[in-house]
Amino acid sequence: MVRVMLEDADYCDVPADLMTFDDGAVVFWRDGEEVGRHRQSRIRSLELMDSRSMTRKIKAARRHHPKAFRPWTPEDEQLLADMFHKGAGKDELIEALGRQEGGIATRLRGLGLLLDDQKLL
Repeated sequence: MVRVMLEDADYCDVPADLMTFDDGAVVFWRDGEEVGRHRQSRIRSLELMDSRSMTRKIKAARRHHPKAFRPWTPEDEQLLADMFHKGAGKDELIEALGRQEGGIATRLRGLGLLLDDQKLL
């Protein structure tokens, strides 16, 4: 697990076992599959997390957000984009997608639907 500290004191925890660099972005991988990417210019620091500690955090997060820290499926991304375009709010997105606010905002930024300086409302 890698904690990615972003500008504006934002951060996300990425379940990665490998990082690569691609055209100004850091790409995170787990078991050979891409699990996330962030623009290098937005990253302030990277921190390796204690995997035992993260296992407890993931289990706790999944009590309320069953898909927390799981890879996004194309269907999840489509639902997210559709709901976002229809004006769904933060609470609606969290409920429908079973994910945490930070994961949703990060995915929206990755899809180009939320600007880096915008917050999920």
